[in-house]
Parts: sequence; structure tokens; C-alpha cells
Amino acid sequence: MSLAADVLLRRGLGSVLLLLLAAPALASEPWRAVARVASPEDAALLERVRGQSSDLPVLLVAEVGTPLDGPSALRWSAAERLAEEHQARAVLWFLREGSNVHVQVAEPASRHLFVRSARLMGAPGSLEWSAGAEALALTVRSALRAVDLGEPLGDVVEPPVVSAPAPAPAPEPVLAPAPVQSMAAPLPAASSSRWRFSVGGYAALDGYGQGGHQGLSLGAGWERDSWQPGFELRMGMPTRLLDEYTRLTLRQYAAVLRLERPFVSIDSLSCTYGLEAGAVVFTRRTEALAPQVEAAPASTIVSPLVGLRGAARWSPAARFALELSLAAEVLMGRPELGYAVDGNVVPRGDGAPIRPRAGLAMVFLL
Repeated sequence: MSLAADVLLRRGLGSVLLLLLAAPALASEPWRAVARVASPEDAALLERVRGQSSDLPVLLVAEVGTPLDGPSALRWSAAERLAEEHQARAVLWFLREGSNVHVQVAEPASRHLFVRSARLMGAPGSLEWSAGAEALALTVRSALRAVDLGEPLGDVVEPPVVSAPAPAPAPEPVLAPAPVQSMAAPLPAASSSRWRFSVGGYAALDGYGQGGHQGLSLGAGWERDSWQPGFELRMGMPTRLLDEYTRLTLRQYAAVLRLERPFVSIDSLSCTYGLEAGAVVFTRRTEALAPQVEAAPASTIVSPLVGLRGAARWSPAARFALELSLAAEVLMGRPELGYAVDGNVVPRGDGAPIRPRAGLAMVFLL
């Protein structure tokens, strides 16, 4: 090989190597997304989005101004203007409605609009607010990552149909962005409240029968953003205990007051925790099966009840939901079952002091 050919070969290999080394840098070139910040809460949410999206090649730019609200066509036009002014591929903004905050991520180039919601309660930075804010930031990260991959999420916004030339509208006044330090605090969220009625079934391990204790439940309550009071009636199926001496039938009925508090709300899924207090009414009837056994007369015992309860609810419709609950209840003054045979006491059980309970109910919201 000649010296000139060797030099050309080395230069060619060097150029290929430089291109291979430069490819990742070119692929990871950051692109721009602009966020409209209209309140201190928006600024706090944007910081959560920055934290969740730190691994993406996205430069998030904040623009302070009025909220992007009003008709959907006006919101989309405003997003297109923001993208053009900042040379951004994506535009995002937040809107609060009551206890829910909606985030919208638009990619004007493909006319895709991605919308998600989460319930944010309490002041920004509090534990209740942070749980919903992190969930909202994760959804924004997914939308930005989809834009980065060229596969934007959401629905396509159809361009307006122009039927006839219309007179040019008057130019809109340009509002100067207010400085961050002079932004007014956001208006307090409107409190949403409604009635709740439920019907379902439950099962509890009461310590009397091997299969535990099952029954039906009816409930009612008042729902709002903070503490939620409620009431529930439980009607148990009879438990029958049989041996060679007696046949015993035990029934249980309960009335419970409940106070719960929501702590997670993401789209159609929400979770609550709370306290219960009430009473369980036991009714006992005994039938003797042997001559040496004398059956005691029927009796009724009332046992106070306290407990802890947690529930998860899925809402496929606006006024209907399915709720799964788990609870642990403590009974005081439980009935002790037994009988005497020739002067000897034969125990039949005294129940469990702490009873786990699971329930599934249909919830109707008014």
C-alpha cells in the first residue's frame, strides 16, 4: 500500500469514529417546552415536573401570565402563540376546578392535546397536596417523553372549519407578564360536597364459626374534601353451631358511626382512612339434643365496637363507584358460649377480641 493510500485510509477511519462519537450528543440535543405559570401553585407544580423530567432532554421554560382558560379553541390558539414565541415543541398549563387540578400538554406541530386530572387538597407543600402533585408530575413526564420520541399522547385537535371569509378581528391587547413576586395568591378551591349511599356485603372472622361471619351492609354519608362522616347498618347471616349435645344459632347486627378522610385521588381511583364506633347486637338461641343437657333461654347481648378502616374506590361513572374496604374492629363484652353437662362446663367459644373484616359495596353519589 502506498503512503498516500495509507493516509487517506487513516483519515477516513478517523472521520467515521468522530461521527460515531458525535451521534449520541446530537441525539440528546435538548429541546424546549414552555409552561404558563399563573399562580404560586402552578410554580410549585412546575418544580415537581422539573424533578420528574430531569432525565429527559427537555428545557422547561416558565412564562408568567394569566391562566389559559376559556373555550378550548382560545386555549389552543394561545398555546400555538406560546410555542411560536419560545420556539418550543410543547406547551403545558394547569387549571384548578374545585379540588381537582387539570394539566394540559399540547404539541402544536402534530395538533395533539394531552389532558389529565388529579385531586390536590391542602396547601402546596403539605403531605396531602404532595401526593397528588407527584402523580400529576409523573403524567406530565410521560407526555413530554412521548413528544421527545415523536409519538405524542392525547387527542388530535381538529383545525377550525372556515365557511366564509370573516372580517379581521380587532387586535387583542397585549398583557405584560406580572413579576413573580407580585403574583396574587390563587383563590381558595371551591369545596365540593355530596351525599353517598352504599349497599354491599362483608365477611368477618369473629372466632365463633370456622367460616367466620358474613352479611349485608347499608350505608349513608356526606362527602367533602376533608373529613367525611357516615353511618352504616350491618345485618349478619345466622351462624349455626352443632355438636352431639346442642344446636346453637347466633345472629349479629351492628350499627356503626364512621369518620373518614381522603388521602389519595388519581383520576377515577381514590382512597380513604378513618375510625369507626358503634355496637354489635348478638342474639342467641339454643336447642338441647341430649336429655342430660338443659338449654338456656334465648338471650340478647350488646357489645360496644371501635375500629380502624381503610377503603379504595374505583369510579367508572360520575355518580357510581365500587368500593373495597378493610377494617379491624375491637369488641368489648363479647358473649361466651357454653353449656353444662352433669355439672361440667363445656365451652363453645367466646369469639375473637379483634375481628378483621373485608367488604365490597356499590356506592351511589348524589
